[in-house]
Amino acid sequence: MQTPDEWLADFEAKVADLQQKATDFKQAVESSATTKTSTDGSIAVTVAPNGALTGLTLTDVALGTTGKALADQIMALVVTARQSAADSVAEAFTPLGGAADIVQHIEPPAEPTSEPRRRPVTDDEDFSESTPVYKDNDSW
Repeated sequence: MQTPDEWLADFEAKVADLQQKATDFKQAVESSATTKTSTDGSIAVTVAPNGALTGLTLTDVALGTTGKALADQIMALVVTARQSAADSVAEAFTPLGGAADIVQHIEPPAEPTSEPRRRPVTDDEDFSESTPVYKDNDSW
């Protein structure tokens, strides 16, 4: 059995260890910002650890293409940078005791394998042509 002094020393050591891990975690998350550059170096994007776009650099070479092609290249780089930033943030959880399991990548919904089911046909009759309110001669 531990004496109160031993227990307190053990507790203080655990607190100091947790404080160090928290500081390391904060630094790891803050440094998870990611920059990705196109293969020709004409486009560079930077994303924050949360995936927000924080920087976009275009050279004159990048501007020599169509708007759609440029947008497609930028979006492809942003997706790659976001994935890299998410991986870095997930790795930051590892020293905290394997908490990386709580960080999951969200996959896009799966494509439907068949056509959606149609609503069932109801057995209700159509009473639009006849109504019990009117008699045959259209009077009350």
